[in-house]
Amino acid sequence: MAVARNGSSNTAHVNMMTDSVIANLPPDGLRVIIRSLLASHPDITASFEDATRQYLAQAQTRTSKSQLTALDVGGLEKTQRIARCMLGSGQAFDGVSILESLVIRGVQIALDSPETEKQRVNSLLASLDGDLVQAMTAVTKKLAVSSGARALSPGEHDIIQALFESLAQCQRMLKDTGIDFPYGRGMLTTANILGVDSPESQKGRLNKIPSEISRPLPAKETFQLGDRILPRIFSGLWQMSSPAWGSAQISKIIDGFSTHVQNGFTAFDMADHYGDAEVLYGRFRRLYPYKDDMFTATKYCVFHPMTVSREAVQANVGERCNRLQQEVIDLLQFHWQLWDNSQYIDALQYLAEDKRVARIGLCNFDTEHLEHVVESGVKIFTNQVQFSLVDSRPTFKMADACSRHDIKLLTYGTLCGGFIADKWLNEPEPDVYDTNITPSQRKYYGMICSWGGWDLFQELLSVLRTVATKHGVNISNIATRWVLDFPYVGAVIIGARIGMSEHTSDNATTLGWSLDDDDRGLIEEVLDRSNRAEMFETMGDCGNEYR
Repeated sequence: MAVARNGSSNTAHVNMMTDSVIANLPPDGLRVIIRSLLASHPDITASFEDATRQYLAQAQTRTSKSQLTALDVGGLEKTQRIARCMLGSGQAFDGVSILESLVIRGVQIALDSPETEKQRVNSLLASLDGDLVQAMTAVTKKLAVSSGARALSPGEHDIIQALFESLAQCQRMLKDTGIDFPYGRGMLTTANILGVDSPESQKGRLNKIPSEISRPLPAKETFQLGDRILPRIFSGLWQMSSPAWGSAQISKIIDGFSTHVQNGFTAFDMADHYGDAEVLYGRFRRLYPYKDDMFTATKYCVFHPMTVSREAVQANVGERCNRLQQEVIDLLQFHWQLWDNSQYIDALQYLAEDKRVARIGLCNFDTEHLEHVVESGVKIFTNQVQFSLVDSRPTFKMADACSRHDIKLLTYGTLCGGFIADKWLNEPEPDVYDTNITPSQRKYYGMICSWGGWDLFQELLSVLRTVATKHGVNISNIATRWVLDFPYVGAVIIGARIGMSEHTSDNATTLGWSLDDDDRGLIEEVLDRSNRAEMFETMGDCGNEYR
Protein backbone atom coordinates (compact mmCIF):
# COMPACT_ATOMS: atom_id res chain seq x y z
CA MET A 1 0.00 0.00 0.00
CA ALA A 2 1.46 3.35 -1.02
CA VAL A 3 0.77 6.10 1.47
CA ALA A 4 0.53 9.56 -0.03
CA ARG A 5 1.47 12.43 2.23
CA ASN A 6 -1.29 15.03 2.44
CA GLY A 7 -3.09 13.27 -0.37
CA SER A 8 -0.46 14.16 -2.97
CA SER A 9 0.08 11.30 -5.40
CA ASN A 10 3.55 12.36 -6.49
CA THR A 11 4.93 11.93 -2.97
CA ALA A 12 3.81 8.29 -3.07
CA HIS A 13 5.93 7.49 -6.14
CA VAL A 14 8.91 5.23 -5.50
CA ASN A 15 11.63 4.55 -8.05
CA MET A 16 11.12 1.10 -9.59
CA MET A 17 14.54 -0.18 -8.58
CA THR A 18 14.07 1.12 -5.04
CA ASP A 19 10.65 -0.52 -4.94
CA SER A 20 12.32 -3.80 -5.90
CA VAL A 21 14.62 -3.46 -2.90
CA ILE A 22 11.67 -2.81 -0.58
CA ALA A 23 9.72 -5.73 -2.00
CA ASN A 24 12.56 -8.22 -1.62
CA LEU A 25 14.37 -7.25 1.55
CA PRO A 26 13.52 -9.44 4.54
CA PRO A 27 11.50 -7.62 7.25
CA ASP A 28 14.47 -7.54 9.62
CA GLY A 29 16.54 -5.86 6.94
CA LEU A 30 13.90 -3.19 6.43
CA ARG A 31 13.83 -2.56 10.18
CA VAL A 32 17.60 -2.09 10.29
CA ILE A 33 17.50 0.33 7.36
CA ILE A 34 14.56 2.34 8.71
CA ARG A 35 16.18 2.63 12.11
CA SER A 36 19.45 3.74 10.50
CA LEU A 37 17.66 6.38 8.44
CA LEU A 38 15.81 7.75 11.46
CA ALA A 39 18.99 7.83 13.53
CA SER A 40 21.01 9.64 10.88
CA HIS A 41 18.17 11.90 9.69
CA PRO A 42 16.00 12.63 12.76
CA ASP A 43 14.20 15.37 10.82
CA ILE A 44 12.27 12.68 8.91
CA THR A 45 10.82 11.17 12.10
CA ALA A 46 7.68 13.29 11.88
CA SER A 47 7.13 12.18 8.27
CA PHE A 48 7.67 8.56 9.26
CA GLU A 49 5.12 8.82 12.06
CA ASP A 50 2.65 10.63 9.79
CA ALA A 51 2.94 7.91 7.13
CA THR A 52 2.51 5.28 9.85
CA ARG A 53 -0.68 6.93 11.05
CA GLN A 54 -2.07 7.08 7.52
CA TYR A 55 -1.27 3.42 6.93
CA LEU A 56 -2.85 2.39 10.22
CA ALA A 57 -5.95 4.47 9.50
CA GLN A 58 -6.43 2.63 6.20
CA ALA A 59 -5.74 -0.75 7.79
CA GLN A 60 -8.10 -0.04 10.68
CA THR A 61 -11.04 0.59 8.36
CA ARG A 62 -10.88 -3.09 7.41
CA THR A 63 -11.27 -4.30 11.01
CA SER A 64 -14.55 -3.94 12.88
CA LYS A 65 -14.95 -4.11 16.65
CA SER A 66 -17.02 -7.27 16.28
CA GLN A 67 -14.07 -8.91 14.53
CA LEU A 68 -11.82 -8.03 17.47
CA THR A 69 -14.10 -9.90 19.85
CA ALA A 70 -13.71 -13.13 17.86
CA LEU A 71 -9.92 -13.24 17.46
CA ASP A 72 -7.91 -16.37 18.21
CA VAL A 73 -4.50 -16.18 19.91
CA GLY A 74 -2.68 -15.50 16.65
CA GLY A 75 -5.13 -12.78 15.68
CA LEU A 76 -4.84 -11.25 19.12
CA GLU A 77 -1.05 -11.08 18.80
CA LYS A 78 -1.31 -9.51 15.35
CA THR A 79 -3.80 -6.88 16.52
CA GLN A 80 -1.66 -6.21 19.58
CA ARG A 81 1.16 -5.18 17.24
CA ILE A 82 -1.19 -2.74 15.50
CA ALA A 83 -2.12 -1.21 18.86
CA ARG A 84 1.57 -0.85 19.72
CA CYS A 85 2.21 0.96 16.45
CA MET A 86 -0.63 3.33 17.25
CA LEU A 87 0.80 4.09 20.67
CA GLY A 88 4.23 4.68 19.16
CA SER A 89 3.00 6.99 16.40
CA GLY A 90 0.97 9.36 18.54
CA GLN A 91 -2.44 7.66 18.27
CA ALA A 92 -2.73 7.01 21.97
CA PHE A 93 -6.51 7.01 22.28
CA ASP A 94 -7.03 4.89 19.16
CA GLY A 95 -4.58 2.39 20.61
CA VAL A 96 -6.43 2.39 23.93
CA SER A 97 -9.71 1.66 22.15
CA ILE A 98 -8.21 -1.43 20.52
CA LEU A 99 -6.63 -2.58 23.77
CA GLU A 100 -10.03 -2.29 25.45
CA SER A 101 -11.35 -5.04 23.18
CA LEU A 102 -8.19 -7.12 23.39
CA VAL A 103 -8.13 -7.36 27.19
CA ILE A 104 -11.61 -8.88 27.31
CA ARG A 105 -10.92 -11.23 24.43
CA GLY A 106 -7.68 -12.27 26.10
CA VAL A 107 -9.49 -13.29 29.28
CA GLN A 108 -12.10 -15.18 27.27
CA ILE A 109 -9.31 -17.12 25.56
CA ALA A 110 -7.64 -17.80 28.92
CA LEU A 111 -10.86 -19.26 30.27
CA ASP A 112 -11.34 -21.52 27.24
CA SER A 113 -7.77 -22.45 26.30
CA PRO A 114 -6.49 -26.02 26.71
CA GLU A 115 -3.60 -26.76 29.04
CA THR A 116 -1.19 -26.98 26.11
CA GLU A 117 -1.87 -23.32 25.26
CA LYS A 118 -1.73 -21.94 28.82
CA GLN A 119 1.88 -20.78 28.72
CA ARG A 120 1.45 -18.92 25.43
CA VAL A 121 -1.79 -17.32 26.59
CA ASN A 122 -0.34 -16.30 29.97
CA SER A 123 2.64 -14.72 28.24
CA LEU A 124 0.31 -12.85 25.90
CA LEU A 125 -1.82 -11.51 28.75
CA ALA A 126 1.28 -10.38 30.65
CA SER A 127 2.47 -8.50 27.56
CA LEU A 128 -0.98 -6.91 27.18
CA ASP A 129 -0.67 -5.70 30.77
CA GLY A 130 2.62 -4.08 29.82
CA ASP A 131 0.93 -2.52 26.78
CA LEU A 132 -1.71 -0.98 29.04
CA VAL A 133 1.03 0.65 31.10
CA GLN A 134 2.68 1.98 27.95
CA ALA A 135 -0.69 3.18 26.69
CA MET A 136 -1.19 5.32 29.78
CA THR A 137 2.30 6.75 29.26
CA ALA A 138 1.30 7.60 25.68
CA VAL A 139 -1.89 9.23 26.97
CA THR A 140 0.12 11.32 29.44
CA LYS A 141 2.34 12.43 26.56
CA LYS A 142 -0.73 13.50 24.56
CA LEU A 143 -1.88 15.63 27.50
CA ALA A 144 1.38 17.59 27.61
CA VAL A 145 1.03 21.25 26.63
CA SER A 146 3.42 24.18 26.71
CA SER A 147 2.20 25.20 30.16
CA GLY A 148 2.44 21.71 31.65
CA ALA A 149 -0.44 19.25 31.24
CA ARG A 150 -4.09 19.60 30.27
CA ALA A 151 -7.07 17.62 31.51
CA LEU A 152 -8.70 14.83 29.53
CA SER A 153 -11.41 16.05 27.17
CA PRO A 154 -14.86 14.47 27.69
CA GLY A 155 -14.31 12.18 24.70
CA GLU A 156 -10.85 11.16 25.87
CA HIS A 157 -12.17 10.53 29.37
CA ASP A 158 -14.85 8.26 27.95
CA ILE A 159 -12.22 6.17 26.13
CA ILE A 160 -10.11 5.71 29.27
CA GLN A 161 -13.22 5.07 31.37
CA ALA A 162 -14.35 2.39 28.92
CA LEU A 163 -10.98 0.67 29.29
CA PHE A 164 -11.21 0.86 33.08
CA GLU A 165 -14.69 -0.68 33.00
CA SER A 166 -13.50 -3.44 30.67
CA LEU A 167 -10.68 -4.24 33.09
CA ALA A 168 -13.20 -4.39 35.92
CA GLN A 169 -15.30 -6.73 33.77
CA CYS A 170 -12.25 -8.96 33.32
CA GLN A 171 -11.88 -9.13 37.10
CA ARG A 172 -15.49 -10.24 37.43
CA MET A 173 -15.06 -12.84 34.69
CA LEU A 174 -12.11 -14.39 36.53
CA LYS A 175 -13.63 -14.37 39.99
CA ASP A 176 -13.60 -17.83 41.57
CA THR A 177 -11.96 -19.38 38.48
CA GLY A 178 -8.53 -19.88 40.04
CA ILE A 179 -6.97 -17.70 37.32
CA ASP A 180 -5.12 -14.62 38.55
CA PHE A 181 -6.24 -11.27 37.18
CA PRO A 182 -3.52 -10.57 34.59
CA TYR A 183 -3.95 -6.81 34.15
CA GLY A 184 -3.06 -5.49 37.60
CA ARG A 185 -0.51 -2.95 36.42
CA GLY A 186 -2.81 -1.71 33.68
CA MET A 187 -5.65 -1.33 36.17
CA LEU A 188 -3.51 0.75 38.52
CA THR A 189 -2.16 3.08 35.84
CA THR A 190 -5.59 3.52 34.26
CA ALA A 191 -7.06 4.38 37.65
CA ASN A 192 -4.22 6.85 38.15
CA ILE A 193 -4.99 8.63 34.87
CA LEU A 194 -8.68 8.85 35.81
CA GLY A 195 -7.87 10.00 39.33
CA VAL A 196 -9.88 7.21 40.94
CA ASP A 197 -9.02 4.58 43.51
CA SER A 198 -7.92 1.17 42.32
CA PRO A 199 -10.24 -1.73 43.17
CA GLU A 200 -9.87 -3.34 46.58
CA SER A 201 -8.68 -6.59 45.02
CA GLN A 202 -5.73 -4.73 43.51
CA LYS A 203 -4.86 -3.08 46.81
CA GLY A 204 -4.72 -6.50 48.38
CA ARG A 205 -1.99 -7.51 45.94
CA LEU A 206 0.16 -4.69 47.28
CA ASN A 207 -0.16 -5.69 50.92
CA LYS A 208 2.08 -8.74 50.82
CA ILE A 209 5.06 -7.35 52.75
CA PRO A 210 5.42 -9.28 56.02
CA SER A 211 5.15 -6.99 59.03
CA GLU A 212 7.98 -8.87 60.78
CA ILE A 213 10.46 -8.28 57.94
CA SER A 214 13.97 -7.39 59.12
CA ARG A 215 15.82 -4.15 58.44
CA PRO A 216 17.76 -4.11 55.12
CA LEU A 217 21.34 -5.30 55.08
CA PRO A 218 23.85 -2.43 55.10
CA ALA A 219 25.28 -1.51 51.71
CA LYS A 220 28.73 -2.98 51.08
CA GLU A 221 30.01 0.31 49.64
CA THR A 222 28.58 3.80 49.98
CA PHE A 223 29.03 7.44 49.04
CA GLN A 224 27.74 10.63 50.62
CA LEU A 225 25.17 12.83 48.92
CA GLY A 226 24.44 15.81 51.10
CA ASP A 227 23.30 14.40 54.41
CA ARG A 228 22.54 10.92 53.04
CA ILE A 229 24.82 7.89 52.88
CA LEU A 230 23.84 5.89 49.80
CA PRO A 231 24.77 2.59 48.12
CA ARG A 232 27.05 2.85 45.11
CA ILE A 233 24.71 0.79 42.96
CA PHE A 234 21.24 2.15 42.22
CA SER A 235 18.55 -0.08 40.76
CA GLY A 236 17.26 1.41 37.50
CA LEU A 237 13.59 0.96 36.64
CA TRP A 238 13.60 2.05 32.98
CA GLN A 239 12.74 -1.50 31.92
CA MET A 240 9.28 -0.99 33.40
CA SER A 241 8.60 1.58 30.68
CA SER A 242 7.87 -0.98 27.97
CA PRO A 243 6.88 -4.65 27.59
CA ALA A 244 9.82 -4.93 25.17
CA TRP A 245 11.87 -5.91 28.24
CA GLY A 246 9.20 -8.30 29.45
CA SER A 247 6.34 -7.82 31.86
CA ALA A 248 5.73 -9.24 35.33
CA GLN A 249 2.65 -9.35 37.53
CA ILE A 250 2.31 -6.96 40.45
CA SER A 251 2.90 -9.62 43.09
CA LYS A 252 6.23 -10.58 41.51
CA ILE A 253 7.26 -6.93 41.18
CA ILE A 254 6.54 -6.31 44.86
CA ASP A 255 8.60 -9.39 45.74
CA GLY A 256 11.38 -8.06 43.49
CA PHE A 257 11.45 -4.69 45.25
CA SER A 258 11.60 -6.48 48.58
CA THR A 259 14.53 -8.66 47.47
CA HIS A 260 16.52 -5.64 46.29
CA VAL A 261 15.94 -3.64 49.46
CA GLN A 262 16.58 -6.52 51.84
CA ASN A 263 19.95 -7.11 50.17
CA GLY A 264 21.05 -3.52 50.70
CA PHE A 265 20.08 -2.12 47.28
CA THR A 266 17.85 0.56 48.74
CA ALA A 267 18.23 3.30 46.10
CA PHE A 268 16.03 3.29 43.00
CA ASP A 269 16.16 5.42 39.86
CA MET A 270 13.02 6.06 37.80
CA ALA A 271 11.33 8.79 35.78
CA ASP A 272 8.00 10.39 35.00
CA HIS A 273 7.88 8.43 31.71
CA TYR A 274 9.01 4.99 32.93
CA GLY A 275 5.55 3.47 32.70
CA ASP A 276 4.21 2.59 36.15
CA ALA A 277 7.61 2.57 37.87
CA GLU A 278 6.77 5.49 40.16
CA VAL A 279 3.34 4.08 40.99
CA LEU A 280 4.44 0.57 41.95
CA TYR A 281 7.60 1.72 43.68
CA GLY A 282 5.58 4.28 45.62
CA ARG A 283 3.10 1.69 46.79
CA PHE A 284 5.85 -0.69 47.85
CA ARG A 285 7.67 2.05 49.74
CA ARG A 286 4.50 3.17 51.52
CA LEU A 287 3.98 -0.33 52.90
CA TYR A 288 7.63 -1.08 53.66
CA PRO A 289 8.33 -0.77 57.41
CA TYR A 290 11.83 0.73 56.91
CA LYS A 291 10.95 3.22 54.21
CA ASP A 292 13.37 5.80 55.61
CA ASP A 293 16.22 3.47 54.61
CA MET A 294 15.13 3.76 50.97
CA PHE A 295 16.19 6.49 48.54
CA THR A 296 13.94 7.72 45.74
CA ALA A 297 15.52 9.25 42.64
CA THR A 298 13.05 10.19 39.92
CA LYS A 299 13.05 12.64 37.03
CA TYR A 300 11.23 15.63 35.63
CA CYS A 301 11.83 15.45 31.88
CA VAL A 302 10.98 18.22 29.42
CA PHE A 303 11.27 16.78 25.91
CA HIS A 304 9.15 19.34 24.04
CA PRO A 305 8.85 23.14 24.04
CA MET A 306 7.10 24.50 27.10
CA THR A 307 6.45 27.83 28.72
CA VAL A 308 8.08 27.57 32.12
CA SER A 309 6.10 28.90 35.05
CA ARG A 310 6.17 28.32 38.77
CA GLU A 311 2.71 26.75 38.52
CA ALA A 312 3.72 24.27 35.79
CA VAL A 313 6.85 23.20 37.65
CA GLN A 314 5.00 22.83 40.93
CA ALA A 315 2.30 20.79 39.19
CA ASN A 316 4.90 18.33 37.93
CA VAL A 317 6.43 18.00 41.39
CA GLY A 318 2.94 17.43 42.76
CA GLU A 319 2.34 14.67 40.24
CA ARG A 320 5.64 13.00 41.19
CA CYS A 321 4.71 13.15 44.89
CA ASN A 322 1.25 11.77 44.17
CA ARG A 323 2.51 8.83 42.13
CA LEU A 324 5.30 8.09 44.60
CA GLN A 325 3.08 8.63 47.65
CA GLN A 326 5.84 10.76 49.19
CA GLU A 327 5.63 14.24 50.62
CA VAL A 328 9.29 14.90 49.79
CA ILE A 329 11.27 13.53 46.84
CA ASP A 330 14.80 12.52 47.82
CA LEU A 331 16.35 13.42 44.45
CA LEU A 332 14.55 15.00 41.49
CA GLN A 333 16.67 14.88 38.34
CA PHE A 334 15.89 17.41 35.63
CA HIS A 335 16.20 16.77 31.88
CA TRP A 336 15.81 19.62 29.38
CA GLN A 337 15.83 18.74 25.70
CA LEU A 338 16.13 22.08 23.89
CA TRP A 339 19.30 24.03 24.67
CA ASP A 340 18.26 27.02 22.57
CA ASN A 341 15.59 27.78 25.18
CA SER A 342 17.29 28.98 28.36
CA GLN A 343 14.15 28.63 30.47
CA TYR A 344 15.69 25.51 32.00
CA ILE A 345 17.39 27.87 34.46
CA ASP A 346 13.99 29.25 35.50
CA ALA A 347 12.60 25.74 35.92
CA LEU A 348 15.51 24.71 38.12
CA GLN A 349 15.14 27.82 40.24
CA TYR A 350 11.46 27.00 40.79
CA LEU A 351 12.48 23.47 41.78
CA ALA A 352 15.04 24.88 44.21
CA GLU A 353 12.37 26.83 46.05
CA ASP A 354 9.98 23.86 46.28
CA LYS A 355 10.24 22.29 49.74
CA ARG A 356 8.98 18.98 48.34
CA VAL A 357 12.30 18.52 46.52
CA ALA A 358 15.08 17.54 48.91
CA ARG A 359 17.86 17.52 46.30
CA ILE A 360 18.10 18.55 42.66
CA GLY A 361 20.03 16.55 40.10
CA LEU A 362 20.49 16.93 36.37
CA CYS A 363 20.01 14.31 33.68
CA ASN A 364 21.92 14.26 30.39
CA PHE A 365 23.34 17.75 30.87
CA ASP A 366 26.60 18.42 29.08
CA THR A 367 29.42 20.29 30.80
CA GLU A 368 28.63 23.67 29.27
CA HIS A 369 25.03 23.72 30.44
CA LEU A 370 25.87 22.18 33.80
CA GLU A 371 28.22 25.12 34.33
CA HIS A 372 25.41 27.55 33.41
CA VAL A 373 23.21 25.97 36.07
CA VAL A 374 25.92 26.18 38.71
CA GLU A 375 26.53 29.83 37.82
CA SER A 376 22.82 30.54 38.33
CA GLY A 377 23.17 29.62 42.00
CA VAL A 378 21.05 26.45 41.96
CA LYS A 379 22.62 23.74 44.11
CA ILE A 380 23.12 20.60 42.03
CA PHE A 381 23.92 17.28 43.67
CA THR A 382 24.15 14.90 40.70
CA ASN A 383 24.21 14.59 36.94
CA GLN A 384 23.03 11.37 35.32
CA VAL A 385 24.94 10.49 32.15
CA GLN A 386 26.00 7.53 30.04
CA PHE A 387 29.41 6.20 31.12
CA SER A 388 31.08 2.90 30.32
CA LEU A 389 34.20 1.31 28.94
CA VAL A 390 32.65 1.85 25.51
CA ASP A 391 31.57 5.44 26.17
CA SER A 392 34.07 7.30 28.33
CA ARG A 393 33.12 10.82 27.21
CA PRO A 394 32.53 11.98 30.82
CA THR A 395 36.30 11.75 31.39
CA PHE A 396 37.00 14.52 28.87
CA LYS A 397 35.26 17.58 30.36
CA MET A 398 32.56 16.53 32.79
CA ALA A 399 35.01 15.00 35.25
CA ASP A 400 36.71 18.31 35.99
CA ALA A 401 33.42 20.18 36.40
CA CYS A 402 32.06 17.57 38.79
CA SER A 403 35.23 17.64 40.87
CA ARG A 404 35.22 21.44 41.11
CA HIS A 405 31.54 21.72 42.03
CA ASP A 406 31.22 18.61 44.21
CA ILE A 407 28.68 17.04 41.86
CA LYS A 408 28.45 13.27 41.68
CA LEU A 409 27.76 11.38 38.48
CA LEU A 410 25.05 8.74 38.44
CA THR A 411 25.89 6.62 35.43
CA TYR A 412 23.78 4.46 33.17
CA GLY A 413 24.65 2.32 30.16
CA THR A 414 27.63 0.99 32.11
CA LEU A 415 26.97 -2.56 30.90
CA CYS A 416 25.86 -1.48 27.40
CA GLY A 417 22.43 -3.02 27.76
CA GLY A 418 23.93 -6.30 28.95
CA PHE A 419 26.49 -6.70 26.15
CA ILE A 420 29.41 -6.30 28.58
CA ALA A 421 28.86 -9.72 30.09
CA ASP A 422 30.30 -13.21 29.99
CA LYS A 423 27.44 -14.47 27.83
CA TRP A 424 28.66 -12.32 24.90
CA LEU A 425 32.31 -13.41 25.05
CA ASN A 426 33.27 -15.28 21.85
CA GLU A 427 29.80 -14.72 20.42
CA PRO A 428 29.20 -13.57 16.82
CA GLU A 429 27.93 -10.10 16.05
CA PRO A 430 24.26 -9.97 17.07
CA ASP A 431 21.22 -9.64 14.86
CA VAL A 432 19.83 -6.51 16.49
CA TYR A 433 16.26 -7.41 15.53
CA ASP A 434 16.35 -10.89 16.96
CA THR A 435 13.42 -11.35 19.33
CA ASN A 436 15.83 -11.78 22.24
CA ILE A 437 17.51 -8.41 21.66
CA THR A 438 16.16 -5.55 23.79
CA PRO A 439 15.73 -1.89 22.78
CA SER A 440 18.69 -1.05 25.02
CA GLN A 441 20.90 -3.52 23.19
CA ARG A 442 19.91 -2.08 19.82
CA LYS A 443 20.98 1.32 21.14
CA TYR A 444 24.27 0.17 22.65
CA TYR A 445 25.18 -2.01 19.69
CA GLY A 446 25.39 1.25 17.77
CA MET A 447 27.69 2.64 20.46
CA ILE A 448 29.91 -0.43 20.19
CA CYS A 449 30.16 0.05 16.42
CA SER A 450 31.13 3.71 16.89
CA TRP A 451 33.64 2.81 19.60
CA GLY A 452 35.59 0.30 17.53
CA GLY A 453 33.41 -2.52 16.24
CA TRP A 454 32.53 -6.01 17.34
CA ASP A 455 36.00 -7.54 16.87
CA LEU A 456 37.66 -4.99 19.16
CA PHE A 457 34.77 -5.37 21.57
CA GLN A 458 35.50 -9.09 21.74
CA GLU A 459 39.12 -8.26 22.61
CA LEU A 460 37.83 -6.04 25.40
CA LEU A 461 35.60 -8.81 26.74
CA SER A 462 38.53 -11.23 26.65
CA VAL A 463 40.68 -8.86 28.71
CA LEU A 464 37.83 -8.28 31.14
CA ARG A 465 37.46 -12.06 31.53
CA THR A 466 41.17 -12.29 32.43
CA VAL A 467 40.79 -9.57 35.06
CA ALA A 468 37.55 -11.10 36.32
CA THR A 469 39.19 -14.50 36.79
CA LYS A 470 41.93 -12.87 38.85
CA HIS A 471 39.36 -11.31 41.20
CA GLY A 472 36.90 -14.21 41.22
CA VAL A 473 34.06 -12.16 39.73
CA ASN A 474 32.37 -11.80 36.33
CA ILE A 475 32.90 -9.51 33.36
CA SER A 476 30.00 -7.22 34.30
CA ASN A 477 31.50 -6.73 37.76
CA ILE A 478 34.79 -5.55 36.24
CA ALA A 479 33.05 -3.14 33.85
CA THR A 480 31.03 -1.67 36.71
CA ARG A 481 34.06 -1.49 38.99
CA TRP A 482 36.01 0.39 36.30
CA VAL A 483 33.40 3.16 36.34
CA LEU A 484 32.98 3.17 40.13
CA ASP A 485 36.71 3.71 40.62
CA PHE A 486 36.48 7.25 39.22
CA PRO A 487 36.21 9.52 42.29
CA TYR A 488 33.55 11.79 40.78
CA VAL A 489 31.18 8.85 40.21
CA GLY A 490 28.68 8.45 43.01
CA ALA A 491 26.83 5.37 41.83
CA VAL A 492 26.26 3.18 38.82
CA ILE A 493 22.62 2.60 37.88
CA ILE A 494 22.08 -1.00 36.84
CA GLY A 495 18.83 -1.82 35.09
CA ALA A 496 16.62 -4.17 37.05
CA ARG A 497 13.98 -6.40 35.51
CA ILE A 498 12.00 -6.25 38.71
CA GLY A 499 9.91 -9.37 39.13
CA MET A 500 11.47 -11.17 36.17
CA SER A 501 15.15 -11.78 36.91
CA GLU A 502 17.32 -11.30 39.95
CA HIS A 503 20.96 -10.16 39.99
CA THR A 504 21.43 -8.67 43.45
CA SER A 505 23.99 -11.32 44.44
CA ASP A 506 26.02 -10.72 41.26
CA ASN A 507 25.84 -6.96 41.74
CA ALA A 508 27.01 -7.24 45.34
CA THR A 509 30.28 -8.84 44.24
CA THR A 510 31.16 -5.59 42.43
CA LEU A 511 31.45 -3.74 45.72
CA GLY A 512 34.06 -3.36 48.43
CA TRP A 513 37.26 -3.55 46.35
CA SER A 514 39.05 -1.76 43.49
CA LEU A 515 40.96 -2.57 40.34
CA ASP A 516 44.73 -2.36 40.65
CA ASP A 517 47.22 -0.72 38.29
CA ASP A 518 47.85 -3.96 36.41
CA ASP A 519 44.12 -4.42 35.81
CA ARG A 520 43.72 -0.89 34.53
CA GLY A 521 46.79 -1.25 32.33
CA LEU A 522 45.41 -4.34 30.60
CA ILE A 523 42.09 -2.62 29.99
CA GLU A 524 43.71 0.61 28.85
CA GLU A 525 45.70 -1.21 26.18
CA VAL A 526 42.44 -2.11 24.43
CA LEU A 527 40.83 1.27 25.03
CA ASP A 528 43.83 3.00 23.45
CA ARG A 529 42.99 1.24 20.18
CA SER A 530 39.36 2.34 20.24
CA ASN A 531 37.69 5.47 18.87
CA ARG A 532 36.93 6.92 22.31
CA ALA A 533 38.49 10.31 21.54
CA GLU A 534 36.80 10.46 18.15
CA MET A 535 33.46 9.69 19.80
CA PHE A 536 33.79 12.82 21.91
CA GLU A 537 34.46 14.85 18.78
CA THR A 538 31.69 13.34 16.65
CA MET A 539 28.98 12.82 19.28
CA GLY A 540 29.83 15.76 21.48
CA ASP A 541 29.95 15.88 25.25
CA CYS A 542 28.00 13.36 27.32
CA GLY A 543 24.27 13.93 27.11
CA ASN A 544 24.39 15.39 23.61
CA GLU A 545 23.57 12.06 21.98
CA TYR A 546 19.93 12.81 22.83
CA ARG A 547 19.91 16.17 21.06
